[in-house]
Amino acid sequence: MIYVFQDEAKIPAAWLAKVAALQEQLEALPDLDARKDFIDANSAVWGEIKAHLLEMSSGKCWYSEAPDAVSDWHVDHFRPKKRALDPDKTEHEGYPWLAFDWKNYRIAGSYSNAPHKDAEGVARGKWDFFPLAPGCARANWTDRDCGPEICLLLDPTKPEDPKQITFDERGIPIPSAPEIPVVKKKVETTVYFLHLDHERLVQARKQKWREVTDWIEEFRAACPENIDECTKADYERTSRLLQKVSKLTAPNSPYAATARACLEANGLASLVHRPEENSIAA
Repeated sequence: MIYVFQDEAKIPAAWLAKVAALQEQLEALPDLDARKDFIDANSAVWGEIKAHLLEMSSGKCWYSEAPDAVSDWHVDHFRPKKRALDPDKTEHEGYPWLAFDWKNYRIAGSYSNAPHKDAEGVARGKWDFFPLAPGCARANWTDRDCGPEICLLLDPTKPEDPKQITFDERGIPIPSAPEIPVVKKKVETTVYFLHLDHERLVQARKQKWREVTDWIEEFRAACPENIDECTKADYERTSRLLQKVSKLTAPNSPYAATARACLEANGLASLVHRPEENSIAA
């Protein structure tokens, strides 16, 4: 997972006007059932900007960084639109007022979003789950302030959230600060409900780690240790290798977070390329 900047300039103005009109109609409906029916009747609308949302993540799942969706790309409502489930499947009203709010949308691969059975036969996937920290009150139609909520799922659109999860040489997602209980809990919850330890993802990350490890070996052997022995070819080789590592860790590279983790594990954190952080609003 890396930070995804939600760039409103990529969303067509006509679409924004369309959903604004839908929102007005939604607000006028008398009860929850009527709102659910209206959302269902207009469920095609968020799919209309799928390509624009994919552009924001360079064609990758916002949660897993996978460059393909295994089957279909989903436009996930981060806060579920019609109902929200606790981990024990206790059901809450959901966030219907955010059904047409594109800032609540996340592009997700099917394994991260829809229920799929894991190796133990347990169905996993974000679906309608939206776990909050113990004691948190949920926003509702009457009180829509989501600010006090402490969500246990890491959100790729929050600059601080992707920093809490990293990966090891096996391709396994792990907390970046396992000694901090809150970080550990959020990462464990995210990995479980978004199925980020799916075997295909693990193997892809493992391959990425190997690719970066090979680069590190080549980089460290790129030129003689004595600067006086370095030739023009050594300077050029070093420059080419630095350009390559920028591509390996760039936002449009699959599993960039894994590449960055590998560099950091090998004492090369300063070479990590994070141009997307330039998009973070001050």
